[in-house]
Amino acid sequence: MKALKKICAAILAIMMLAAMTGCHKKNEVAVTVGDYEFTSAYYMTALMAADSEAKTKVDEAKAEKEDSKEESKETEETDYYAEKIDGKKYVEWVEDKAIENLKKIAAYKTLCKENKLELDKETETNVKSYAEYYWSSYGYGAYYEPNGVSIDTYTKYMRDSYYSSLYFDHVYGEGGEKEIAADTVKTKINENFVIANILSASFSEMTEEDAKSTKDKFNDYATELKEGKRSFLEIYNEYNKVEEKKEETKTEETDEPKPKDENASIIGAEDTTYESEYYKDIKAMAVGEVKVIENEDESGIILVVKQDLAADEYYYDTLDTEARHLIADEEYEKDITDYAKKLDCEINKYAVSQFKVKKIKAPEATA
Repeated sequence: MKALKKICAAILAIMMLAAMTGCHKKNEVAVTVGDYEFTSAYYMTALMAADSEAKTKVDEAKAEKEDSKEESKETEETDYYAEKIDGKKYVEWVEDKAIENLKKIAAYKTLCKENKLELDKETETNVKSYAEYYWSSYGYGAYYEPNGVSIDTYTKYMRDSYYSSLYFDHVYGEGGEKEIAADTVKTKINENFVIANILSASFSEMTEEDAKSTKDKFNDYATELKEGKRSFLEIYNEYNKVEEKKEETKTEETDEPKPKDENASIIGAEDTTYESEYYKDIKAMAVGEVKVIENEDESGIILVVKQDLAADEYYYDTLDTEARHLIADEEYEKDITDYAKKLDCEINKYAVSQFKVKKIKAPEATA
């Protein structure tokens, strides 16, 4: 009898353990939007992305508030969970944003499917490469893995984001239903981008004496450029201790487009991917003008030779998509949001409830 009781107790213990550990199955569906199902791990990825966005919003609001004060105070550690975003409590905003993002992803994929749009092989290859690179080299693995997100789920999340660009190009690109005229795109590029040869130096690890010496050197370089004594490339190579390459044998020709001046850099206005604090200063310069510009906080310096963006069609091709986004993103986001709201959304509360915003593990700081 005692033996029977022990066996029954053991079986009961095993059943209880199985119930505790087997509550959430692998690939359990947490959210279904329209025809698309999102697993628990995928939902966690969206939740973490929303949490990062929320922290950025709080930090930006805090920085703006501190900048408006006459006297700067010592930075205090932010209690994010005590903050509000758009009138919502932090945790509520993050949870709502995660679901909103899943709805948008489903909207992009649904619209692409309806219009028979598929990611091409190059994009598929790039997604895999980028995901692996960010996972291992940028420490994303150390952030996502402790929170139960595998590289496969992260890759899928990244891949799905590309459907947004795919559908945007279908609508606003050449031949699209809302195609933006080429002249309008070109004007937008001219308004928001410039190109220039730039030599830069940071004073962060320099002594005052070294910083002064660097300023003098940059001013001497500027004089030499203005007088035509040396080319920008010669000066750039000298300062960066780059040995000029001897004439090499012919290399394999590629179809990859290149700018006429491969030493030129794209400088963008605010809210562009090429955003630079120097944009306004360089924009105001004349083509061919040489100038030495120091950072507002005196932490660094640049030597600039402004070039002519309009003289090289390469830049209009390169910046075409970004310019279309600058023109149409606001309208596009509204249309997608409105469309996403119409899709049926079913949330598996049992699956979702296991993920808590306050329990998202941040990566450990390395010494």
